Amino acid sequence: MMRYSFILILLLSCARHAVCQDIFVEASATASTGDYAPLWLSSNRQGLVSPYSSSAYERAGISGVTSLTRHTTDSSHAIRLAYCADLQLSQNAQYTFFVHQLYGALTYRRATLTVGQRERSVDLRNNRLTSGGLSQGINAQPIPEVLLSLDYFSVPLTRQWWKICGRIGFGRTTDGSWQETWLGAPETHERYTSDILYHEKAMYWKFGKETSQLPLTFEIGLQMMTQFGGTTYNAVGRNHDDASVPIHHPENLNAFWHAFWPMGSEDVTDGMHPNSAGNTFGSYNMALTYHGGGWKARAYFERMFEDQSMLTVQYGIYDHLLGFDLELPANPYVSHVLIEHLNTKDQAGPVYHDSTHNMPESYTGIDNYYNHGLYAGWQNWGMGMGNPLLTAPIYNTPHVLQFRNNRLRALHIGVDGNPTPDISWRLLATITRNWGTYRQPYDDVLRQQYFLAEATWAPSFLRGWRATLAIGLDHGAVLGDSFGAQLTLRRTVTLGKN
Repeated sequence: MMRYSFILILLLSCARHAVCQDIFVEASATASTGDYAPLWLSSNRQGLVSPYSSSAYERAGISGVTSLTRHTTDSSHAIRLAYCADLQLSQNAQYTFFVHQLYGALTYRRATLTVGQRERSVDLRNNRLTSGGLSQGINAQPIPEVLLSLDYFSVPLTRQWWKICGRIGFGRTTDGSWQETWLGAPETHERYTSDILYHEKAMYWKFGKETSQLPLTFEIGLQMMTQFGGTTYNAVGRNHDDASVPIHHPENLNAFWHAFWPMGSEDVTDGMHPNSAGNTFGSYNMALTYHGGGWKARAYFERMFEDQSMLTVQYGIYDHLLGFDLELPANPYVSHVLIEHLNTKDQAGPVYHDSTHNMPESYTGIDNYYNHGLYAGWQNWGMGMGNPLLTAPIYNTPHVLQFRNNRLRALHIGVDGNPTPDISWRLLATITRNWGTYRQPYDDVLRQQYFLAEATWAPSFLRGWRATLAIGLDHGAVLGDSFGAQLTLRRTVTLGKN
């Protein structure tokens, strides 16, 4: 907790001068019939809900915004500080007490510097209905980091027809002790990691204007993430064959540079075939959006890459997430309709071979999405940090930190609405076919379906109160059959200054 002390003291001092602040408490309970809770009752909820069959959590927190330039009359030049302290107690989960959010975010014009642990969103996506992002999602607890982000700004001389935004950050994961306990290490001799560093960066270009005669915009960008540094236990590598000796990955300035510019590594286990630093991967994102007449329609495409072989179209574009999101004019029936098609089955093909003297050709297939030979994969506290349809390690029996099902095809549909100002609802339905992994394929293609029906009531006569009831149903051979319900109650008190 010492690493959070400075942020907590800063937030308490800022709260005294807040322009607007919320104090909230929340309690949620989930009960189901299967070995695990239905997927959409626990997934894409920022890691708050345990995937186990029955669980509960309680949250309490404070968040607000304060201005640090009180005497300026130009709001565009104001310096604002947003802050949040959000603490969680859980039952039958990976943790009992957890700091879910604790951050301060300083904003000036279009730049924001965030220090701490903060919930994130999926780029270019309807976060309420999507199945999730391929590389950066909303499925796991946030990672504490220092993040600098720039909102869209116009490129000079383009009359706002070309805009750019981006972000860059470094952080550190906090689940090392949990990994060791969950695996039963060192007795089980399963591979795990601790004190892993985290790096992310992204840049997007946006062309077009929402307010032009042709209100059409096109966004395209790249986001990349790297897990590096830290220590790996019970692992072997190309140049490290003694699993009893921990592997201490470099954390010097060169390591940070190689994480930022992934063209080299000081990893002693790489041998004669050096890789990019740590676990480096990312995705291309693009979206075409029509704005006009109360309607909004967006078609989007995301393509993930695990190494340089998928950075280009050399191996095709078979793996992707392709979606369409329609926002209807205000009406009491349906607000959004979303449909997505996900394919991760190809992974650059079933062959991997590094160049040798006898066989100089190289084939860089079997990308094995979300897994890594030294790191614990793209997970945090057992939950996948990308798309939850790629089955996370938390579901493995016996316990092992691997994604054992990352080759799949899925059709996902989401619909929501607001029939009254007090009531909102959403429906999710997902149908999948699953092949396991290249190295450990399923004997047969396994089918699995996931369904969710959820309604939220925020009565105007009980200001600040909100109740959400969700019903989930899973059926299939990957996670099994499960039927469950979840009830969440939240009370928010808003304190503002006029």
